[in-house]
Amino acid sequence: MTVPTTRTLYLQPGFLCLPAKPTHLCAVVASGVAVTIFDREKGFGGMGHYSHPCRRNGESTPRFAAPALAGLVGLFAAAGSSIGDLETFIYGGSDNPEMFGFDPNRGMHNLRSGFEILEKLGLRVSGSDIGGRFARKLMFYTATGESMVAKVTEIRPEDWYPNP
Repeated sequence: MTVPTTRTLYLQPGFLCLPAKPTHLCAVVASGVAVTIFDREKGFGGMGHYSHPCRRNGESTPRFAAPALAGLVGLFAAAGSSIGDLETFIYGGSDNPEMFGFDPNRGMHNLRSGFEILEKLGLRVSGSDIGGRFARKLMFYTATGESMVAKVTEIRPEDWYPNP
């Protein structure tokens, strides 16, 4: 019997992914936020990862909450998903004043933006692992919607407060 292989992709801030085949999507989040969405009816999922709550200088990329979340939901809509079938989880939004590049309350602002935008898009957040002083390493399996989160203290300094 052949066991199917599943690929693993690492999502950095500013990226969205809704893979056509089952995939383990991974992200490291600290002040930034990762949002996973799983279509319970169709059996597939995706992830968006952003690092800033508000756009700067008119820039509209997925490094910012609104373009990231609207883009991710748009990918699901294009794949035929209905808003009522989508299960949403949010991760990250930590703040740690001991880390290089500390940007006070960026994590909290990222979370607030994420929750507000998801609500405006008609999505209810089913669960979260957010806030505090720990970073998180996240793995999300797109075929089942299952996720695994490890709270960690050691990550690359640039993962805490990335520049836009």
